[in-house]
Amino acid sequence: MMKCAIAGLVVVMLGLAGWCRAANDLDGVRREAMASARLRVQAVFSGNQFPRIDFEQPGVMKQVLGTYTITTEFYDADLNKLTAPQKPGRCGAVVQIALADGKSTKRFVTLFRQPEGGRADWKLTINAEPPKQTGIVPAVAAEQSEAIGDYVKELMREGMARDSRGAVLLAALYETKPGAQKMRALDSPSVKDRQWWIKLKQKTGDYQPLKYLLHVPEGYDKDSQKKWPLMLFLHGAGERGDNLDVVKTHGPPKIVQTRKDFPFIVISPQCRTNEWWMPYEVMILVDEVSAKYRVDADRVYLTGLSMGGYGTWSTAMTYPNRFAAIAPICGGGDPSEVARIKHIPAWVFHGGKDPVVPVIRGEEMVEALKKIGAQVKFTVYPEAQHDSWTETYNNQELYDWMLKQKRQKAE
Repeated sequence: MMKCAIAGLVVVMLGLAGWCRAANDLDGVRREAMASARLRVQAVFSGNQFPRIDFEQPGVMKQVLGTYTITTEFYDADLNKLTAPQKPGRCGAVVQIALADGKSTKRFVTLFRQPEGGRADWKLTINAEPPKQTGIVPAVAAEQSEAIGDYVKELMREGMARDSRGAVLLAALYETKPGAQKMRALDSPSVKDRQWWIKLKQKTGDYQPLKYLLHVPEGYDKDSQKKWPLMLFLHGAGERGDNLDVVKTHGPPKIVQTRKDFPFIVISPQCRTNEWWMPYEVMILVDEVSAKYRVDADRVYLTGLSMGGYGTWSTAMTYPNRFAAIAPICGGGDPSEVARIKHIPAWVFHGGKDPVVPVIRGEEMVEALKKIGAQVKFTVYPEAQHDSWTETYNNQELYDWMLKQKRQKAE
């Protein structure tokens, strides 16, 4: 009976898919509930007290988890621990959930304290053409933009009250100075937020670095003065998770298993499940390995495939003075940002019939680079689909080309 009762609660919390898990793995259900059940929090707040944080359905959670306690530590935008808010702006809540049997987990929630108390009211200008499916004439939408704006404002107020994404957006806007460059993918509110949390977790001891594979060439120990080129490889979406062996499926980490003389120190990190490559986090690894091994800072090369191709573009554009050359494979990026990497030689690869990342994604980056006079090569395999990496990484010419490149500083 107890299993059935808990399973019924899990259906409410996690959907029908939770029923089988509840019937067979109660400990697993509890772990999942602790890790993913929604929290109730006033993410955008005002006043001199931090908001109280609990589960959205505390009664249900008590039946699923048993007795639990929630304790929260708060930090300001400068990573200082606080007992009460002292200034407006970004805040972070480190929420620890502990059970009677000693099991515990932490959740990390972004908050935003408004500069002044009271209800924030936004003035919105709506200039959007309604979808044709609505049957609304665009001219009517334009004339009634005030009514649409009132509706959107109400949605914003409700959303920001219960969803930390509102706090993430407001924090990023609050930290942006007037006249700054328009926020793009490289410095979006979510990127700013993830980077801030990495810094805080490093301070609190909660940061879990990316796992990675490391290859050191044969002969590394023969000459204690010699410095070696370093290659950073970013895998695709299919290799995310917590099993490093999966990273060996493609590319350089696969090649070095049989080529011990591969003439690069190779770092192959693994991206966490459901996450994307974060340039700031990737560079933590580059700095760590560079501090431990004899890395030639003027010969650091960056390559990746698919999601890692996107990560190659974004990491290079975020850190344009760190790389000697890049080789993105079946990826894409923001063409408006390529001026940052005009000085970095690039060799771009794509499959002409790629159904996952269309070849236009590579073409638009290459064309943008060519327009500003950058050094860029573009190889399209006319009949290849998404797998344009096998032929690329099996081509010795790529590595010979890389080794000829040395880091140049941006103008």
